[in-house]
Amino acid sequence: MARLPTLTLGVVAPDDLDVLDAAASRVWAMINDEGYFYLTGPLVCDLNPAPVVAAAAAFFARPIEEKMRFHIARSAFHRGYLPTGEEGQADEVPDLKEGFDTGLSQLLADGSDRPDEGWPDTPGFRAEAGRWRRRMEAVARTLALVFARTLGQPATYLLDRATDPPNQLRLLHYPGSPVPRQGVGVHRDFECFTLLAATGPGLEVERPDGSWVRVPPRPDSLVVTTGDLLEIITNGGLPAARHRVGWVTERRFAFPYFFSLDRDVVVAPLDRFVGPAGPHYRPVRAGEHLMARTTEVFRYLRDAGRDAHP
Repeated sequence: MARLPTLTLGVVAPDDLDVLDAAASRVWAMINDEGYFYLTGPLVCDLNPAPVVAAAAAFFARPIEEKMRFHIARSAFHRGYLPTGEEGQADEVPDLKEGFDTGLSQLLADGSDRPDEGWPDTPGFRAEAGRWRRRMEAVARTLALVFARTLGQPATYLLDRATDPPNQLRLLHYPGSPVPRQGVGVHRDFECFTLLAATGPGLEVERPDGSWVRVPPRPDSLVVTTGDLLEIITNGGLPAARHRVGWVTERRFAFPYFFSLDRDVVVAPLDRFVGPAGPHYRPVRAGEHLMARTTEVFRYLRDAGRDAHP
């Protein structure tokens, strides 16, 4: 059996350059060889997703008319419930999933949740979603040190550009289907990188050679994939992972956490990745890119002809 791409990582500081550089070298190789990797080790071994799974299950078990009270279109910050068929390109088969999007825009200055941001009254939902989101943020900020070193930059390069980013946690529910049907169509994430925890198989990632590989969850691990912003910064050197969720036969929960940059950060290829032919990507503001891509894939935004403000 081939060895799975795995990075074992503990809590490290920006000045732990030997550890960060060794990890950065492995990350570059794994993304370019496999398109993803598992993150394991002391940084993630005690995550315990059981409470957030239980809270999500309780919310998604509610009648659809109750869940629609928290529809994402009701939020000023593009946060809330999305029913099956809400997300996806206009000409695609609708995804077989429902979800609830949360993000840092729901937080007050003291770190507490906004009471008026449409949180469901399902017992434990807000508390457990917030707990998981805060833990993912801590993991992401450590991993951002590693990715900064893959860029050949100081360890805080990404964190210095992520002081108030529109990072997002999604709570997704796949009810399972007795007949073949896609869970999520082929897509790429918009941000820098994604951390994924899931309760069952379904995720499939396209490897750089064009083949597709199933990436089931593993105990005490998160799946990491890269997104658009790192692809732009590296001029294609760290390609954004094309991935999908295939036929989910049994109920599945998934909790992707997306690490982004501040909205006004100009993202462009770094000089070290630009050859004689010049850059392959035009500069873009991180927030504008995120808004444009989000507007493409949400039906309520397309129907309203307006931009998202995540």
